[in-house]
Amino acid sequence: MTLVSLARACGFALAVTSLTLDAHAAGRICTSADTLLFGNVAVGASATQVSTVSNCGNAPWSFTGVSVHSATGPDYHVDTTCSTGQTLASGEACTVSVTFAPRVVGQTSGGLWLHNTTTTPDQIVTFYGRGVDAEAGSAQIAFSPPTVDFGAQTQGTQAGPLTVSLSNVGSAPFTPSALVINGPAAYDYSALSSGDASDCRLGAPVAPGSSCSMNLYFAPRTTGERDANLVIDAPQLASLAILGIAGVGVPSVAPATVPVIEFHDAVDGQYFLTADAAEVAFIDGGGLGAAWSRTGMQFRAWPRDAAAPSAALAVCRFFGVPGVGPDSHFYTANADECAKVKDDPHWTYEGIAWQALLPIAGQCASGLTTVQRLWLPGADPTASRHRYVTDASLVPAMQAVGWQLEGPVFCAPG
Repeated sequence: MTLVSLARACGFALAVTSLTLDAHAAGRICTSADTLLFGNVAVGASATQVSTVSNCGNAPWSFTGVSVHSATGPDYHVDTTCSTGQTLASGEACTVSVTFAPRVVGQTSGGLWLHNTTTTPDQIVTFYGRGVDAEAGSAQIAFSPPTVDFGAQTQGTQAGPLTVSLSNVGSAPFTPSALVINGPAAYDYSALSSGDASDCRLGAPVAPGSSCSMNLYFAPRTTGERDANLVIDAPQLASLAILGIAGVGVPSVAPATVPVIEFHDAVDGQYFLTADAAEVAFIDGGGLGAAWSRTGMQFRAWPRDAAAPSAALAVCRFFGVPGVGPDSHFYTANADECAKVKDDPHWTYEGIAWQALLPIAGQCASGLTTVQRLWLPGADPTASRHRYVTDASLVPAMQAVGWQLEGPVFCAPG
């Protein structure tokens, strides 16, 4: 909202916006298990697990593609009642049944894509299992060091090598059949040969009391915590040997940030956020009247037109159409949510307010500030409100008077 529209809406009457009740209707996809872990299964035997896929939202959605991932191992059989083109109404469900019947020893994995029309369209149910025989448990691996932490590393630059030793502390030789890096940030790490005879290699036995080594490198592709695992498999191991790997990506040059200031209208209960210095000065100077004042709450953000981390997203700002939409501002960094609200006739799009990071699985990385959104329903759309808070201790008191917690929506620089 411009300064002119702020004054007119306050008219002074500041008419800001919030989602209407209809705007809160959305289909959501939920799975009872998005990862099926079969563990060890004897060669020649089989095991079956089931995941239930449901519409846990309040609007219908459809599958746009249900298919087995091309990298799925041949020892898996998938039987599902979910199908391409199928629509699930709110509360409806279908099932994914996976049978693992290993024919050879070793770890194998697979997945079933569940592409859909929700705001999280590329869902996948993954499955992992390991075929074992009578040799399993005759060897055991000890890692040195027991964990690997590269610490902070500038995004796009490489750290290493960090040498890891795999010692055979069992009673029989082990022969690696898999030397794999996986996990959330697997592609940030690599294992390169040192050219030494002690290198760990597929098919090269390691005798009891002996060891082999691997050189690990870390080149963070983005900022934040970058976790992965080094996974070793061999027919002689009782289970997979897993070494945790950690590192933190940091920006090459920390982008400048600006404060996002919260104001409150004591008369009608509206909250307003702005990172625009001119708007801050206008309101502080009484441009919207004596009812408006700072709450003391603020957080940092990257300016809308300046450098920011590569994962930062533009935050869309809206206000309600006077007399039609809610008298409350609404902000979102979710591109799908921004597009939906732009199409809602109750809203006016004001442009980009600032830049922020989105939470991952509802969490902000260490060092970032979590911004949570609350919504207050009203007797009619114009009476509803939104507020964005960084102080979690404010939430219980607001919930006690009818506010509904919608959860983390931004990750702001600390």
